[in-house]
Amino acid sequence: MFLNRRVVLVAIFFTSVAFSQKNEKQKDSIKNNKLDEVIVTATRTVRQLSSVPMPVTLISKKQIQQSGSVRLSDILIEQTGITTASDFGGFNGVQMQGLDAEYTLILIDGVPLVGKRSGNIDLDRISVNNIKQIEIVKGPSSSLYGSDAIGGVINIITEKPKHDVLKGSLQFLARGGAKNELDMNANLVYKKDKLGINAGINTNSSAGFDLSPQTSFKTTNGHENYTGNFKVLYDFTDKLKTTVSTRFFEENQGNLTEQNNQKDWSVNVDLNHKVSDKWNLDYTFYVTDFNTKSETELEVSTFNQTLIRPEIRSQFSIGKLDAIVGVGASFEEVDRSDFLKKEKFDSQYVFGQLDYNPTSKLNVIIGARFDNHSQYKSAFSPKISTRYVVNNWLATKASVGYGFKAPDFRQLYFNFRNTASGYVVFGIKTLHELYGNLPEVQQFDTDLNPENSVGFNLGFELKPINNLAININVFRNDIEDLINTFDTQINPLNFNLPAGTRVFTYENRDKVYTQGFELDANYKIDDNFRFIAGYQFLEAKDKEEEALIKSNQIFIRRTPTSPSEKLTIDNYFGLPNRSKHMANAKLYYQNFEHRFSANLRAIYRSKYALYDTNNSQGVIDEYDDFVSGNITLNTAIEKKLFSLLKVQFGIDNLLDEKGESNATKQAFLNNDAALQLGRTYYGRIQFNF
Repeated sequence: MFLNRRVVLVAIFFTSVAFSQKNEKQKDSIKNNKLDEVIVTATRTVRQLSSVPMPVTLISKKQIQQSGSVRLSDILIEQTGITTASDFGGFNGVQMQGLDAEYTLILIDGVPLVGKRSGNIDLDRISVNNIKQIEIVKGPSSSLYGSDAIGGVINIITEKPKHDVLKGSLQFLARGGAKNELDMNANLVYKKDKLGINAGINTNSSAGFDLSPQTSFKTTNGHENYTGNFKVLYDFTDKLKTTVSTRFFEENQGNLTEQNNQKDWSVNVDLNHKVSDKWNLDYTFYVTDFNTKSETELEVSTFNQTLIRPEIRSQFSIGKLDAIVGVGASFEEVDRSDFLKKEKFDSQYVFGQLDYNPTSKLNVIIGARFDNHSQYKSAFSPKISTRYVVNNWLATKASVGYGFKAPDFRQLYFNFRNTASGYVVFGIKTLHELYGNLPEVQQFDTDLNPENSVGFNLGFELKPINNLAININVFRNDIEDLINTFDTQINPLNFNLPAGTRVFTYENRDKVYTQGFELDANYKIDDNFRFIAGYQFLEAKDKEEEALIKSNQIFIRRTPTSPSEKLTIDNYFGLPNRSKHMANAKLYYQNFEHRFSANLRAIYRSKYALYDTNNSQGVIDEYDDFVSGNITLNTAIEKKLFSLLKVQFGIDNLLDEKGESNATKQAFLNNDAALQLGRTYYGRIQFNF
């Protein structure tokens, strides 16, 4: 596929406008390069990264550019304790602290993305163009952000001009090898007096790729997508300022037998009123829409989701106490082919947070949020975090919080019928609406409870020597009322369905936990070299499965022909798609004199299971087939030429690790989930003006 001509014309327009103006140098009022250390996501207030009392990762714009990333998933998988996994729709979602993607809230400039068709936000919808930094908060964050923040929050912060400036850039990337891809960005930043503008366009196209050519279908079909963002800032006075941000995304993907189109757009209006030096008011109005259309020769399926969310926040300071309170509402609706009709959710919420520094060494943050929802029980989400500076080389921090995830539209209103494959899936409300008169259906609850969790994090920050920083975080997440599909075991003839059809619906049942620790180290070797490394140990298990194993109710076969035996707790592995060990190591080199840089980045993931392969009642044990552990090695070099041009060349998966040993296992034959994309090469050229 080729880049759209209209995008190229817009890029040329940006270039002509920029060169017709006088380029004014940006005045940097922040000294000692502290800009990258400032975050807002953890407390919804501006904080220095080093002072935050909960586990937080910051990915800077420089890190994103050095890695050669073009989509959000590219850069996230290089972070400690984070990996990606595909849902049933084939969308890549993020896994943190062993929790699935549906438990992590994805934000852009503090407002949520929508469009979870199968539980995940597809990370490939998000271009890294025009991103200032990415802030990752691990652990329950529902006290500030409400539903879906059980595992944490990923907030993508886009560029925002703060000083008088006129600058722009054009960037082209071409990738070849195991995957052919073209990516282009055009950006323009302007600020003069009271008016600021930030505009960006990204277009990305690929022919797709195929991990198992012997099968009749590609792993990923070719696509062409476009992302546009436009932000306007205006200062009415020194105390009254507004920001209007818009974003648009469209993708077309398909083959000869299927065509898919997805679009999403959003508008976010923020009005900031600085009442006094110690009191700020923020008024936000956010609206977003996501829709897809899939066409085959036999059917057309659609999905459309809309969210409207007004919010008011007040931030004030009294002595050593900083406080924030907020109130808001959400109006959400979904219309999809697999629903009986358009469905709506309404909710109202209020939250508050106290940030107190009783001494120069101790910081305590207490927060809570109350959510009232039209379709499920109200939720109260408290959290407390502390940080104590022991001495000049050691600080400790700890947090405990409650998180929740509301039942989604699919779990309540699904009406999916695939009788040709022998099954149907009903949302719990749809089941009762259609067949509530059946005694067999009346035994099931008519509602679902929110999934809820309690998460603990205990951290240590060490600076044992100059230029070395070490962060250790121990975590535990206990989740209850997990919503799972289950076979109702009801005779399909009662539903007027063909004999043999299995009828599934949803219930609150499972209790799981994830626990482990993370270690991050950042060492500045000298002015030219920096070494960064991270490691996570993880256990992720189902409490009900553990109870069944301890009561000798689970049986296994070590091989297909071996005798049946009881599974012991020592041989219980845990939840699918979780690795006990993950690590990363990165070496960066910077030559300031010749304006040259290079890096080498390694990512390790130990073995993991996709599902039960030895018929042990769905329980994964050490005798199942596993996807083998692997190391991915990436490298890139970059050179700045003059003041206007930057070139980069890189190789991803330098060792060409494809997971081919997994393809020989009977359980993974023709299963692309057990394979990896091979070696790819890319070149990037960027013009700055």
